[in-house]
Amino acid sequence: MMSSKSFDKDATIVVLAVFALVEIASILGVSRGSALIFVFPVSLIVSMVIVFSSLVGAYGVLKDSRMAKYFSLLAVVAEAILGLSFIVGAFREANVQSTLVLQGLLVALLGSLGVFLVSRTLTQPSFHLAKADIMRASSAGESECYAVEVIDVTKRYTTGSVVVPAINGLTMKVRRGEFMAVMGPSGCGKSTLLNLIGALDRPTSGRVLIDGIDISKMDSYALAQMRNEKVGFIFQAYNLINRSNVLRNVELPMLVKGVSRERRMKQISDMLSVVGLGDMHLRKPKTLSGGEQQRVAIARALVNTPRIVLADEPTGNLDSKAGMEILSFLRSTNKELGTTVIVVTHNREAADMADRIVYLRDGRIEREEMVGRHAK
Repeated sequence: MMSSKSFDKDATIVVLAVFALVEIASILGVSRGSALIFVFPVSLIVSMVIVFSSLVGAYGVLKDSRMAKYFSLLAVVAEAILGLSFIVGAFREANVQSTLVLQGLLVALLGSLGVFLVSRTLTQPSFHLAKADIMRASSAGESECYAVEVIDVTKRYTTGSVVVPAINGLTMKVRRGEFMAVMGPSGCGKSTLLNLIGALDRPTSGRVLIDGIDISKMDSYALAQMRNEKVGFIFQAYNLINRSNVLRNVELPMLVKGVSRERRMKQISDMLSVVGLGDMHLRKPKTLSGGEQQRVAIARALVNTPRIVLADEPTGNLDSKAGMEILSFLRSTNKELGTTVIVVTHNREAADMADRIVYLRDGRIEREEMVGRHAK
């Protein structure tokens, strides 16, 4: 049986194809299109815009590209309005032509149907499907035990005629609830790997799976939803919004997620207390020490209770005492909540807090070392 979403998609593509064909025929002079209520050359421009919007929109609906879907909305709204204008114009004539009224009515009805169908496809964007797929994979694939799988991934950056290979055919798996450190010399691909896992960048080739879902195939809207739902980021530079206070910085991921205000305030209060900033929610980031700013960044990363936390040199701007406090907190979060933590670091002492250390060189895994509770 065809699902309602599949029917909406197919019906929308048919409506857009009809409008494109009608306007193309009008441009070629084969038939009278809706845009002919305007004088030439305005009618030609309007027809061309509708054809372009219909074709791009149909492609967007087919590929579940949210941005391209807006072109389809433009096409159907324009046709609905033109159909109504066609009817009004026909009745203003001395001799009302029933064929023109009928044509205008059909265009208006088809355009209205198109608006309805496109609106339905926009309210069921690909990120909802991705979220459902992620939830199914999380429950069905629990026996696989992998939060992250990087499969034969390459990443190359091109600057003019120069191609820089950042990741070269890397394959790696991270178990759920594992605390993993990534080490290596500068330029070996550590941050690039973290960006690929966190869907901040796309691989040139290969696959990246989060809870069994291939994020390499998601569109940008689905990736944004996945990041907000499942991944927490902690950056060396904190990346806090300086004009906003601590509370607003921590609140941002929850606003994106659509959490109610009452629940937001409670979770933010609880999280700030956990990181030792319960009395600083109205302070601006610039008034805090480096360690305190990093704690705000951690609170922001954890407030949506992500399954995976990615930390890129989280202690790089901190003194040794503050740095170890931050790593200790991440370790306790990993142990108590079962959160998968991947930390990029140059600090061997910090890496020793992990379960496993992966050493990178030239975009490849050079070796691995089991430490902590898994060390033999």
